[in-house]
Amino acid sequence: MDNNKLFLDLKSYKSDLKRRGGYLGVFLVLIGISAFGNLKREKYFETIFHYLDFGFRIIGMIAIVLIIYNLFFLKKSKKNLIINEIIKINLDKEEFETELTLVFSDKREQDLSFRNLENQIEPFLDDLKKRNSRIIVKNI
Repeated sequence: MDNNKLFLDLKSYKSDLKRRGGYLGVFLVLIGISAFGNLKREKYFETIFHYLDFGFRIIGMIAIVLIIYNLFFLKKSKKNLIINEIIKINLDKEEFETELTLVFSDKREQDLSFRNLENQIEPFLDDLKKRNSRIIVKNI
């Protein structure tokens, strides 16, 4: 931890990319190809069922685009975590680990998890509070 930035391990790039929407992007492409393939056929829209089918596909595509937007643009990148931009920390304490969500000034979030048995969270919060005294810590 530096006075300006918080550095995290970047070795899990592939798993992070898959977790943040890699499979959803593939699913979006497949739905898009099938929906536009149906537009080319003139006899596809003969019954109401086909209109409903096409409408559900479009709604699914919109939902996947919104999820991907949330995953890529509302989550903070691990490379640039500036301590002075943190405005709030949300703690969710469970039996074995504590989920910590850093909320930045641009409403982006970064999730971290700490194990309770190793008592890692208290020194981490103390170091953050030393560098940024405006941080609000909330227990969920």
